Amino acid sequence: MFSHFGMTINSDEIVNSITDRGTPVFHTPEIHIKPFICRKSACNLADIIAVFKQSERFYIVGIEIKEWNAVVHPKLALDYLETYRDTCEYFYLAAKHFSSATFKIKDIGLFDLNTMKVLKNPEYLFPNSDFRAHLMKRIKKHFQVLTGVVEDPFQRTLPEFQIVESNQG
Repeated sequence: MFSHFGMTINSDEIVNSITDRGTPVFHTPEIHIKPFICRKSACNLADIIAVFKQSERFYIVGIEIKEWNAVVHPKLALDYLETYRDTCEYFYLAAKHFSSATFKIKDIGLFDLNTMKVLKNPEYLFPNSDFRAHLMKRIKKHFQVLTGVVEDPFQRTLPEFQIVESNQG
């Protein structure tokens, strides 16, 4: 069970089951995705926002949960992708059943709630750097975590440069 009275619960079970993005270092349910309310978006609150660390990089990962027994079709998946794309570097849709056409959407990761496993890995989304930076700033300020993480997804830290140089040399 992942929701109770419309609130996401047990988010750690899903986050800890996603192992292809690195090590989870933070996650929270029900957080505003964008710096403003957008009535046109499929949602304004992410079911789960997680931050994963891989090497010296930190990635914001959005996860939308559809716990119902109905099949998730491409239209719904694409609506959520467009909402998460601006802020997150990766996006997973977690559900019990997906149509075969949903598997063909390259940017979306699919997570099976029945087996608690990733069925399909997502592509990198190249988020809007201002939206991503705003979300990371809010995470750092509100939760008092990840103080050394850069907000801009395309900015590198000194340790990250050192790893890149050592791998090339």
